[in-house]
Amino acid sequence: MQTFGRHVLERWVGLVCRWPVATVLLSLLLAGAAGWYASTHLGINTSTTDMISPEVPFRQHTETYRKAFPFIDDQIVVVVDADGPERADAAALRLADLLRRRTDVLHGVEVPSADPYFDRYGLLFLEPEALQDLVTRLAGAQAALGLLSADPSLGGIAGMLDLVLGHAGEGTPAELGGLLDSMASAAEQVGQGQPARLSWTGLVAGAGLDRLGDRRFVLVRPVVDDASLARGRPALDAVRAAIADLGREEDGQGVTARVTGTVALRQTELDTVAAGATMASVLSFVLVSLVLIVGIRSARMIIAILVTLVIGLLWTSGLAALTVGQLNLISVTFAVMFFGLGDDFGGHLGLRYQEELVAAGPGGRPARLAAERATVAVGPALTLSALCAAIGFVSFVPTDYRGLAEFGIISGLGMGVALFSSVTVLPALLTLLRPGPGTRAETRENVAFADWIDRNSQAILIAGGLAFLIAAALLPQARLDANPLNLQDETTEAVRTYRDLANSPDTSPYGVNILAGDLASADAAAERLRGLPGVGQVRTASSYVPPGQDEKLAAIGDLALILAPSLSAAAAPPPGDPVGALERLQAILARYEDLPEVRRFAEAVARLPAGAETAAALDRALTGSLPVLIDRLALGLEVERPATLEDLPPSLARRWIADDGRARIEVLPDRDISDSRAMAEFAGPILAAEPTAVGAPVTVTEASRIILASFGQAVAVTLALIVLLLIVVQRSATGIALILAPLIVASVYTLAASVLLGMPFNFANIIVIPLLFGLGVSSSIHMVMRGQDLLGERAPGRRFGVDLLVTSTPRAVLLTALTTSTAFATLAVSRHHGLSSMGILLAVAILATVVCALILLPALMIQLERMRR
Repeated sequence: MQTFGRHVLERWVGLVCRWPVATVLLSLLLAGAAGWYASTHLGINTSTTDMISPEVPFRQHTETYRKAFPFIDDQIVVVVDADGPERADAAALRLADLLRRRTDVLHGVEVPSADPYFDRYGLLFLEPEALQDLVTRLAGAQAALGLLSADPSLGGIAGMLDLVLGHAGEGTPAELGGLLDSMASAAEQVGQGQPARLSWTGLVAGAGLDRLGDRRFVLVRPVVDDASLARGRPALDAVRAAIADLGREEDGQGVTARVTGTVALRQTELDTVAAGATMASVLSFVLVSLVLIVGIRSARMIIAILVTLVIGLLWTSGLAALTVGQLNLISVTFAVMFFGLGDDFGGHLGLRYQEELVAAGPGGRPARLAAERATVAVGPALTLSALCAAIGFVSFVPTDYRGLAEFGIISGLGMGVALFSSVTVLPALLTLLRPGPGTRAETRENVAFADWIDRNSQAILIAGGLAFLIAAALLPQARLDANPLNLQDETTEAVRTYRDLANSPDTSPYGVNILAGDLASADAAAERLRGLPGVGQVRTASSYVPPGQDEKLAAIGDLALILAPSLSAAAAPPPGDPVGALERLQAILARYEDLPEVRRFAEAVARLPAGAETAAALDRALTGSLPVLIDRLALGLEVERPATLEDLPPSLARRWIADDGRARIEVLPDRDISDSRAMAEFAGPILAAEPTAVGAPVTVTEASRIILASFGQAVAVTLALIVLLLIVVQRSATGIALILAPLIVASVYTLAASVLLGMPFNFANIIVIPLLFGLGVSSSIHMVMRGQDLLGERAPGRRFGVDLLVTSTPRAVLLTALTTSTAFATLAVSRHHGLSSMGILLAVAILATVVCALILLPALMIQLERMRR
């Protein structure tokens, strides 16, 4: 078979070198066609979930859940924060109004907290003790609330304080100190020209009407185009434009709105990955060119290699579009992979060409003959290297890790293309351009390094063995982090906001969802789940119907008898003289400034500049949210019957009960579980109780299991196929062991490096070890096969180690390893941690391989040769 293969290669290279112009023109024509087809048919998919086979159980459960509640997952979440609950409510509602105008890119907009259901029945959600405390405090403030209800203006504030402070001798209410202090802060801000708004809901009603704090959510359903790189960008641009409009409005002052959610995260990741991959592809091409310039020093040779690389890349792109049809977060790096690996073939062939040019003596050989001889000489090693690299790439194809399977198919085809272009296009270009010997003509045999290896081979093996043992001791610390959020650029708004939500159990996006047959089954399952470790809240549709309503209704009824007449009083029109109201307030405060609670507020009001503008600003700051409190109290006191499921607003009910009656259960953690190990601890007991559970913790946990299983399977397949291939080609147990030994040592070094660099394995860089075997074997193959050739040719008295290390093969191994690791290292410029960590670890793996191939392997071969002799 080897003889037949060499004969076929000789005939083929002879043909392309005889017709070099036709070969190059036809190659360029095919490259143009392939590039056009790829540009029109090759898409990108950034979903990390889709990187797992849809046939695995958790993917099927997720699809069933999405069909029942299709609008929950694919949405934009706007987090609105303000300086008070009233401001947050107003800002969220105003933003929703602005967003509803963009029907071209938005399907719908909701503000879950704004439904009147929560204002009407809000008091019923309190615990009995908290409700009784609220009733007591509001009853004590009945007179003050009555005055404010009748006149919710600066004049009403003055009258209320005159009433309350006039009874200071009977004891100042405890809440009055907090109210006066807040008023003083607002007055100081007004005096400094800053926007201010006093929150009456939090001050007077406490937690009873302020359960959500100062944060609200606006849920947006966008129009997305999965076939476009700008999948959700138009919708996100519309949301950000509306946020900007809100900020320019007067009521938008003091309000912040941030964008997150699955659509924002995926679009951010898509943009980051696309930008990083593009930058890395260009940078890898440039850096590979620079390394070739330094290593070869022949402009024509470098041009020939680079043109061959570009043609091969375009061919590979066309094949990718034809076979797979899309790129994912890993396969988007195929261009970097091709530049990093394709130049290996060109480097070996080019350096061998230079060696053949000067091998015949002073006159040298003609370029065509040197190109033919070089291609035939390195062809078998290149073929074996390409096959081993392809094995490393396609080893994930049989696994459930579809993301790496797609990457393996594209890159495996790329290795075939790189081999074919190297023995077709490159010899034709060498024949046409006729590059000179370059570094081969300038270099004198320097045996210093070779002699050092030969003399210290035993010590080198001992040092390498000790380093291997130290690295092996670090292996238990290597870990997998399958949380896709940890791959993204943490400086982006979507990621920062998502992490902020994860800090609080109430807003954690890491909930687990379960689909039950009906609400009764959901409620029963919820009771069982509440006792599991790590579980915080468990919600169903029933969670939005207050418990123990009869007792609470009685307490609310008692409060209504006291407050309702005061709250229903007709509000007086705003006073026509705000300056007069401010003067009256100043006079009242001056009378009571001896009271410690009053002094700061009195001083702040006294320092305010005179004028209608200042008085109006203070009026807005102190009373702007007062009507909201009055209205919410009045509405909450009107409830006369228990709330039922039928009272739930449709927008809320459809988030918990599907059209076919199936009910949703949501389980939230009791802490931040952003770490994938914490997710596994949280999801494990839930999956044991409810195997059909879905959600981010389940996805991360199950994906981790699948990735680890796929990793083990891929490593086993890679090793088995490489060994089988080496058996067929080598038929020498010693040769096979020499080729594999550096790979095993380098893989242990790489795993240890991941620990020392604090770089856990993830969705993307998990491919490093299988690729190390598939790609790193090339260096070992070239060194071992060249050594075997020298053993058959070596004259007596010559030192084997020196003879091996002064050939072009070690220089080619070093040059190609530098170009490959340089190309991979360019991925580190990406702000996507999956791509950057993959590039860094691949570069480390290749460098570890070349160290083993150029230092440890020659030392081992020298020792074995001495033992043989």
